Amino acid sequence: MFNKNKIALVAAVGVMAGFSGAANAAQGTASATATILSPITVTKTADLAFGKIIAGASSGTVTISAAGSLTCAAALTCSGTTAAAAFDVSGSSSEIVTITPDSSVTLTSGANSMSASLNASAATLTLNGSGAGSFTVGGVLTVGASQAAGSYSGNFNVTVNYQ
Repeated sequence: MFNKNKIALVAAVGVMAGFSGAANAAQGTASATATILSPITVTKTADLAFGKIIAGASSGTVTISAAGSLTCAAALTCSGTTAAAAFDVSGSSSEIVTITPDSSVTLTSGANSMSASLNASAATLTLNGSGAGSFTVGGVLTVGASQAAGSYSGNFNVTVNYQ
């Protein structure tokens, strides 16, 4: 039949199993945090302007640095008003943002086109205590040999994100 020692042993193990975890219980506490940042706004304050260009018999480039200085290839004649594109940024105070312009822009005049590679004045920007900052974008325009006359234009995007 039943062995009294086995029943007592099973009962003792069951009681001890119920208390073994409680004797070693510990509790820890952690905090949960979140920071809500202001939405970023980007406002264009100036367009990228390569000026007036007379195309030559061979191709050349017109460079507007992110600082706004002009370099005109010897095969071309450059004049007129030039400027780097300029943007103002608004966001959260003292935050770092990354700046990514499109890699290039195509300028068209009717069926004719030219392409310019783009570069920003900085890859990152630390917004000031008021959450404001600004940057510029320059480019290198490739003008073809005997490029067709016309008024060329195109649009490009600049993306600004919190780092």
